[in-house]
Amino acid sequence: MKLFSRLFLISLLISAPIVAYQAFAKATDKEIGFSINNMDSSLSPKNDFYNFAVGNWLKNAVIPDDKTRVDSFTEAFDQNSLKIQKIMEDAAAKSSKAPQGSVIQQVGDLYASGINTELINKLGITPLQPELAKIDAISSKEDLITLMAAQGFMGMPSVFGIFVMPDKKQSNINALYNLAFLVLGKDFYENPDYTDQRKAYLAHIAKMLELAGETPNNAQTQAQTIFELETSLAKAMLSPIEAADVNRTYNKMTVAQLQDKTPNINWNSYFSASGLANVKEMIVTDPDYLVTADKLLAERPLDDWKTYLRWQVLNVSGSTLSEDFFQEDFNFSKKIMLGLEKPLPRDQQIGEIVRNVLSHPTAQLFVEQYFPPATKAKAEEMVRNIKAEFKIRLEQNSWMSEATRKQALNKLDKMQIYVGYPEKWLDYSNVTIKRDDYFGNLIRLNQWQTRRNLDQLGKPVVDELFMGLSKPTEVNAGYNQVGNRIEIPAGILQPPFFDASMDDAVNYCTIGAVIAHEFTHGFDSNGRLFDADGNLKDWWKPEDAQKFEAKANQLVEQYNKYEVLPKLFVNGQLSLTENTADLGGITIAYSALQRQLTDQQRSTKIDG
Repeated sequence: MKLFSRLFLISLLISAPIVAYQAFAKATDKEIGFSINNMDSSLSPKNDFYNFAVGNWLKNAVIPDDKTRVDSFTEAFDQNSLKIQKIMEDAAAKSSKAPQGSVIQQVGDLYASGINTELINKLGITPLQPELAKIDAISSKEDLITLMAAQGFMGMPSVFGIFVMPDKKQSNINALYNLAFLVLGKDFYENPDYTDQRKAYLAHIAKMLELAGETPNNAQTQAQTIFELETSLAKAMLSPIEAADVNRTYNKMTVAQLQDKTPNINWNSYFSASGLANVKEMIVTDPDYLVTADKLLAERPLDDWKTYLRWQVLNVSGSTLSEDFFQEDFNFSKKIMLGLEKPLPRDQQIGEIVRNVLSHPTAQLFVEQYFPPATKAKAEEMVRNIKAEFKIRLEQNSWMSEATRKQALNKLDKMQIYVGYPEKWLDYSNVTIKRDDYFGNLIRLNQWQTRRNLDQLGKPVVDELFMGLSKPTEVNAGYNQVGNRIEIPAGILQPPFFDASMDDAVNYCTIGAVIAHEFTHGFDSNGRLFDADGNLKDWWKPEDAQKFEAKANQLVEQYNKYEVLPKLFVNGQLSLTENTADLGGITIAYSALQRQLTDQQRSTKIDG
């Protein structure tokens, strides 16, 4: 959630006034990123800066039926989607003649398989039958644990999952993590505001089970069983605020300790079914949840768990199956939960899926066509200027001791920033992509990605750039705490966020604020807990940490007072890291712009 203050306050590490963000006009050939037509100049910026800045845009903006919001991010996303759509269509037209495993073949054939609704509808639930048969064949809790691991490997996790990432306290070595898994999260099951949605969820589960062949009565009974299991798990799960505590979610255990705490889960069997051998330890993010899951595995009948696994397979896969499954999945997960009135057109849906699961192959084609070297060079210049401004802010900070300041400057100096795309693309060529096997394609890609991830266990960390939420086509940017690095994808270095030909004032207001936002994340209430090498390690003098927390609490209290809707207030604690980064981002970008204009000896401004 992005909210912007109209008050003057200290943005934690950097003391500066807060300025509201600038919304953007729909980009045209003549108007990219900024238009005074979006402003409401009839208002005084002293009294209502937000509506002064974007009042006319707010009056005229319309949210389409297939979106939950409109803003600069959705504008950039829509423009990128059109570009990616063209890439997909061109690749699909050429893929049958392209070499097997080539970028064109993989992107084109995966896209073609996804838009072939005639074949997908003809197959119905057939692609899931092998997995459902495996669930039917379970005869013991040992079988259950083994299949949970195997299906998690395919991208169908149940109850919890495992993954490999750098050890937060030894960031140069990869470690195994255990993550609690509930698709809808704790709040859904416990918040009284979700009573109607919970009723709809029960009906949705029953309907999906009916589509899979259950009778209406059996489907309703099984839906209740599934909901009871999930509710019991949710009660033990960390709250969102607790889960955001990086120290609380770091609980390293040996396999012996893990087995002692959860005697009903045979961890060696689970690891073996996941393709792992000689696992010695695992970092558990939510121990109480795992202990509760272990007890439920012992207490609840085997048939209840088989029912639950069937649901997980259906729930994860429903949107990839025939139209009846897809529509039911949309009605609950998108219409009821998000308020969408209709889905995106099929070609756009599949374009998004291909962009995500074949991220680097798609990005290669995107970068070739839409990210020229001049754009990358201009963005890198902005990064250098903003980093220099951040350094000045740290040097001039009035409340930080010299010892802590020295460590902060060292962390900033070591922070690596990557712009656009990786120097080396990830090679997907050994994944089999078939033009007539959409579901199978997705499973094989999931298995390949999981295998690559788990194979890193115990090995030195090798940074894989521009993955996940920072894919090169993403309208996003990210700061990686354990890598102490920032990634700014080519996807966000597009209008309305960025255009190399635009005035600096526009670019610093838009992408500049995003870049500075990511720098600030390195020093927010979570980022500050990691040192220059990305280790979860306290490098603050106690008195400085106390001052930081006092300032952070002021920010929490300020945001707690913002009423988004009647009687619905911002959770200042839960949104603290983003609010900190927003405030730091816009103020640092503004200062960097002023310094840039001074350096260029320019005084010309837009609209005063």
